[in-house]
Amino acid sequence: MTGKEKMDKKQQRGLTIERRRALTQEERDEKSRAICDLLIKLIKDPRYSGVRTIFSYRGTWDEVNVDAFNDWAERQGYRVAYPAAYGILEPVMKNSKILEPRDIDLIIVPCVAFDEYGNRCGHGAGYYDRFMTCMSPESLIMAAFEAQKMEALVTEETDIPVYTIVTETGITRIS
Repeated sequence: MTGKEKMDKKQQRGLTIERRRALTQEERDEKSRAICDLLIKLIKDPRYSGVRTIFSYRGTWDEVNVDAFNDWAERQGYRVAYPAAYGILEPVMKNSKILEPRDIDLIIVPCVAFDEYGNRCGHGAGYYDRFMTCMSPESLIMAAFEAQKMEALVTEETDIPVYTIVTETGITRIS
């Protein structure tokens, strides 16, 4: 590509996965710690005072590792739930409770790519997008590395934007 052609969603996904994987483990760890610190700062904001249950994820080796945030949230008394399918790490079921979407106050959303407008691109199966349709926009917080940011993503009608984005460089709220 010369840079003038517009990438399709698959190409955007591939490019940002390459960027994410180009980070060294040390860089991913450092950036993940910064993101977790910002997530903790964010959840302490008075606008989140009613949050009791957080739906989060356990990242794969090259994703943002939010385990430090999840651990902190559990120590603070929040109920933390995790998705459980397709090889995604699951919580210990004896310590867990299956929740209905209406029982979840906040979702930490992973992504493959995102843009400055709050659009996100996942792995392409639409699992998070379908789940997020029943959630308020204020309950969604995306965690990503700056390396995953694109100028503008190709979107589809079924894509759900996220208006609070946390990267290692800061918290962005899109209005």
